[in-house]
Formats: sequence, C-alpha cells, structure tokens
Amino acid sequence: MKKKWTLLALLALVLTGCGETSQAPSTPGGNGDESVEVSLPTFENVALTYGNPITGADGTAMRRLVREFNQAYEGQITVTESFMPETDFYESLVATIPMKRSFDIALIHSYRIPSFANKNLLFPLNTLTASTGVDISRDNYIPDVYDAMIWDNKQYGIPLDVHSIMLYYNKDLLSQYSLEVPTNRAELIAAAKKMPQTNTGGWGLPLSTTWPSEYIFTTALYQNGGKEIDKTSLMPAFNNAAGVAALKSVADLIHVEKISPLNVNVDADLLMFQQGKAMFHINGNWMLNSLVDSGVNFGVTSLADMFVDTPTADSKKVASRSHTFVLPQGRNETLKQQAALVFIKYVTENAYLWAESGGHIPASNIARNTEEYHGLIHHKNYGDVNMYTLNEASPYYYEAFAPVFSRVTTAMSDATYDALALLNAAAEEGEQAVLLAQLEG
Repeated sequence: MKKKWTLLALLALVLTGCGETSQAPSTPGGNGDESVEVSLPTFENVALTYGNPITGADGTAMRRLVREFNQAYEGQITVTESFMPETDFYESLVATIPMKRSFDIALIHSYRIPSFANKNLLFPLNTLTASTGVDISRDNYIPDVYDAMIWDNKQYGIPLDVHSIMLYYNKDLLSQYSLEVPTNRAELIAAAKKMPQTNTGGWGLPLSTTWPSEYIFTTALYQNGGKEIDKTSLMPAFNNAAGVAALKSVADLIHVEKISPLNVNVDADLLMFQQGKAMFHINGNWMLNSLVDSGVNFGVTSLADMFVDTPTADSKKVASRSHTFVLPQGRNETLKQQAALVFIKYVTENAYLWAESGGHIPASNIARNTEEYHGLIHHKNYGDVNMYTLNEASPYYYEAFAPVFSRVTTAMSDATYDALALLNAAAEEGEQAVLLAQLEG
C-alpha cells in the first residue's frame, strides 16, 4: 500500500561546482547538533542516456531543456535523449530493464510507478540519496505529487509536472451574453444554456464521449467523495453511490441540461471551441498552446466544484497525472546515478520552459516561483496546485479502473443508461483483470 514517506534532509545537490563540499543537517531523531559533510564528485565526461515518450510541443520543450543542460555541463555531464511513441516506450522499458540495457534515466507517468516498482524495474531513490548524500527535498515540490512517487515506503520518482484538465471559456461569448466566469456547477450550466444549442448557432459545452472523458469522470468521482480503487484490497471501488453521482453529473450535462450535442467525436468538441461555436470546453492543460495558436479569444479556469451541486471538502479535487523521472534498475553505477540526479534537478527547477511550451504545471516550487513562470498569462488562472489529485497507488491501477471508461462513453451516449449496472459491470471486469494480473505476477 502507499504510505507517506518524507525525505528529511537539506538539498545538497548543486548545479555548479559539483566538486565542492556541502554541509547538510542531521536527520531528525538524532541530537540535532550533528552535521554531515557531503562531498559530491567532480563529474568529468559522464555520459547518460535518457528515454521518454515526449513528442509534439512537449517534445520541443524537452529537447531544449536537454540541450541547455548539456551546454551548462559541457565537459562534465552529457545527456543523450531518445524518444518514441508512448506504447513503444513502455514496452521497451519492460523488455530492456531486466536485461540491464535500458536508459540511465527515464520519464514515465506517475501511475505506472507501483507497477514498475512491484516488478523490480526501478531503482529506489532513497537508497541512492542515503548512500551518496544527494537529496531531493519534498519541501521543494507539491507535497501530494511528491508523495505519489512513493510505493511500499520507497521513493521511486521525482515529479516533473502536473497535467490535468481545465475549463476553457470563450471570452467573446461570455461578453456577448454579459456573463462572468463560472465558479461552480450551477453557474456553469446557467451560462452554457445561454447558447442556442444548435450546430449552426453554437453549444454551451460540447463533450466528447471518449476523450478526455476518463479525466472528466475521474474528476467527478473525486468531487463526489469517491475513489477509483480500494487502497487495501486494490480492487475497484467506484460502483457505489459516489460513482453513480459522478456518472450522473457528467451524463446529465448532455441528457438533462442539453448543453452538449449527442455523440461528439474526439476533438470535434475542440474544433467547435476553436471556431467560436462553443462557450466552454474541457480539455487538458496540454492543449493550451493549441488554443493560443487557433486565435480564439479564450480564458481558462479550474474545474473545482463543477461536478457537485453543493461544495464539500472533496469538491475542489481535479484528476491529474504527473510525468516523473525514474532510474531504471540495472544501471546502478553510483557516479552515473549522481549525475542523473544533477540532470533531474536541473530540468525540474527549470520547468517553466516545460510549462511555457506544453501548458503543464511544474511540480517544483522553485520552477513555479520563477519570474518566467509568473509571466505566463494563463497559468495563473489554473487555481490552487494542491487541488490537483493523483490516483491511489496500486500495481494494478489500470486493470482495476480502465474498464469504467467504456461505460462512461455508454452513459454519455445513451440517455437510458443504468448508472449502477454500468459501474457494477466495470467493477466486475476490473476485479477479474486484477486477479489475472496478480496470478501472472
């Protein structure tokens, strides 16, 4: 099970002068007066390989970060980056890590950490930092995102970002109807209903039934007090009152409130928004620059409180994921691992470039506190970073939860859907998938 674990040491890693001696405070539990001298090596022509599934605008930003790191550490550390489509990338990791032929550094999605760690594919970072004195401090990251990198009391990842869904709005249409930016579900629906709700006149909130509906449903599930899986049994936990309320809150926007047409294809909702034929649009922050390039006059706000009628302690949560750096097993040369942490620290702390090119939220507090990040005009409206919620950790997360996605599509497509029956069917399928995965190891 996921347990909270905190690295309690001052950040000893420095970006320049890697041969200098640093002093770190003692770990709490001692007498508090001791100090530990930490000597980091002088890196000379250390070559690292780095693999990721990052393409498109994100890829452009990542290539730039790698290039600038190599320039800053010329003669000390050189990072050679490889990238490939996501499915191929993960298949490559599973195949090459056991053969000790994988990358020195990899960038994976946070929800995969328990599965990879459970198969002994990742090197635990707390072991590395304890033996080398190179620490990455939890205090420098969004706490819940940092904690999501931990499985079975061991830290396996260092988060780069948070990526989540947002509510985009057409500024011109809000102005045309004398509307304010909605802050809750009632305001959202009331504003969306001002539109004609026709293909020629425009819609309030067109919703694709297949993507990003999984993010939308998961957000609704969190806001209604639900969760994807039970953290003890690791089995599906969404076929209950919270799950029904969540599914209804999404499907009602189509069937009851009628602010979206039926059976909207993937990206058709995006196209309507880009063409000025939709007042609102739900999509990931990764679509930010695509909307900028489209020329539509838009703003962005969070989806907090958009899937409940009455605010609660949970209703500001928004389903999110994180790209996270990991060190594959089998590449365990200490000097290279220390150099890898230098690279990871550099990228996470300069992630305003990642935010600028990809629309993401840097997980590093240092990156978010830069002048460059504060100058990004849309990011300031993303809302409190602490409301972005990552999934419950499990090696079988995908097996347990993925079956619900097709049922969400069914509910969004058919007004006669039976919410509990759909969720029960998904949960049964998820349970069987988890049991099979456990048997297969």
